[in-house]
Amino acid sequence: MTYRSRGRSIIEVILAVCFVTFLVGFITVLCIGNYFRAKRAQERQRQRRLAKLASYSEASGGGPGGGSYEAPTAVENGVQA
Repeated sequence: MTYRSRGRSIIEVILAVCFVTFLVGFITVLCIGNYFRAKRAQERQRQRRLAKLASYSEASGGGPGGGSYEAPTAVENGVQA
């Protein structure tokens, strides 16, 4: 079953291929743009969190742990999990 047998001209086929190519490209650009936007937002959130931690440690005069923040780790019986 060819395109010709279904009553489509070569121009219609070319237009359909161009339209599908445009749609796929457009969606790809949107996805890539969204990825980079989310990456920037994640970095901004990280900077805010670090600034907040720094301001809390300054306000409390060093605070627990000597004013520096370390991520908690799971340690059981002297062996890190």
